[in-house]
Amino acid sequence: MKPKVIYLFLALFLLGCSKKATGVDSGRAPDQRVPSLEGLPFKVTVVETPETKEIKDIKDEAKALLTEKNYEKLDALAKRLRDSKETYADGRWKLFYVYEGVGFPDEATDADWEEHFAALKSWVNARPDSMTARVAMAANLYSFAWRARGGDYADKVSEASWKLFFQRLNEAVNVLKASRTFKEQCPYWWSVLLRAELGLQTERAQYDATFQAAIKAWPDFAPYYFYRANYLLPRWNGTVGEWESDLQKSADKITAKDGAVLYARVVWDMHQFVYSTNIFKEYKLSWDRVNEGLNLIEERFPNSLAVKNEGARLAVLARDQPSAKKYFDETKGQVDMDCWQSQDDFIRFADMVYGVSQ
Repeated sequence: MKPKVIYLFLALFLLGCSKKATGVDSGRAPDQRVPSLEGLPFKVTVVETPETKEIKDIKDEAKALLTEKNYEKLDALAKRLRDSKETYADGRWKLFYVYEGVGFPDEATDADWEEHFAALKSWVNARPDSMTARVAMAANLYSFAWRARGGDYADKVSEASWKLFFQRLNEAVNVLKASRTFKEQCPYWWSVLLRAELGLQTERAQYDATFQAAIKAWPDFAPYYFYRANYLLPRWNGTVGEWESDLQKSADKITAKDGAVLYARVVWDMHQFVYSTNIFKEYKLSWDRVNEGLNLIEERFPNSLAVKNEGARLAVLARDQPSAKKYFDETKGQVDMDCWQSQDDFIRFADMVYGVSQ
């Protein structure tokens, strides 16, 4: 997902500049600079990273299995990734992309959606004890609800659209509740519920209870914190500075290293999903803690281009030139398009670091 204007409802996700910031401030937003390759220490190349390729493979496999009605193998794929708890550098589990694979694109017609829900119902009916099938159904109902609402400001949404929106969100919640006591459990059960409760304008006390239940059931599942940060934005249910302080408290409750990793991953997610000119100027965050977390993530995922690319972008925004240069050096000019708007976007930021246009 590229860092651009994206409706917050699609989020499955910034501070005063660092005190040790040096020399990266161009006086204008990076995206306004004319890109220049002159003087960069590497050839700039857009690449398909191993992570991106694997994600595509997981999604394609899940989609094909649903189409083929090979529900047993589809459930087995989800179980394998759920049991392994394998994640990517950004904190998302590989399991997430099974659900993405059996999701449906926003541009689909209502007739397409009807056919898709028929396929999901066939899966549920064939394997009534499958938690994966129920979570997939609820997640698709959640997406279908936002299709009804659309992306307009609240006062521009028609009464009929609001009615359909809430109806579909409630259907999603009911699907989840009906599978709550299944023997098989899934961390994404709680993810869908947390997102649905945001749309349903759930009272804070209830949302807090859902969040606490989620992290108790799956304490190492970072995406819950992504959704909570989104919920606590001032435009939704929080106050100015609340999601930042809440994140700090959550990170402080676990070990120092794991807390730094969690902190960095939530900021990474928010940077990708919440539009801002400079995330570190607009939100009260600690670049030092983000940077510590990114370095720890690199130690755990040494081959991840994503963390190197995201680190480079965030370090420039935090005006920390030494760290920005480190991350850019580590990319070797390989552009992970999940972290940038374009190749020129990468070049503009790199140009600021290496001083070509200053």
